[in-house]
Formats: sequence, C-alpha cells, structure tokens
Amino acid sequence: MKTIKILAFSLLMLSGAGLSAQTKTVKDAAGNYHAVKSSGVSVSTAKATGKKFTDSKGKVYPVMVSKNGKLFYIRTSKAGNKYNAYIN
Repeated sequence: MKTIKILAFSLLMLSGAGLSAQTKTVKDAAGNYHAVKSSGVSVSTAKATGKKFTDSKGKVYPVMVSKNGKLFYIRTSKAGNKYNAYIN
C-alpha cells in the first residue's frame, strides 16, 4: 500500500513538471537560443468584415470574423482590458 502511494506521488510530480511555464525561444544564426518576451496578447487571425455593431449605449464597434467564422467585436472594459464580445 505504501509503495502504491509513493508511486502515485512520483507520477504526479513528474506529470506536473511538464505543465510548468514554457518560454518561447528563437535560434539565431550562430545556433544560440534566446528567450522571446511575450506581449501578453495572443496573435489574432481575425479579419475585419467592414460592418459596424452599435451597442445599446450608442457606441459603434467594427465587426470582426474569427478563424472559426464567428462574428465579434472588441469591447474594452472600464479597467482597460480588451475582450471579444461575440454576436449571436
């Protein structure tokens, strides 16, 4: 029973090691690797449709289409964070 607990614990620790934060790297011409700083914003593949969306307060947003074909607009919160607001 004790060996099962030890084995389970060691498997849990090994699986957690793969979940640690990963740093993106770039290889230069000399073969050296350099860390790339993340901007915190993912690269968007959204395309503008040329259409506009007007919310209930009268604010107008450009409508975008995601890579999956869903329509959305980019809404900014009071704190300044940007969110995708999908249109049904």
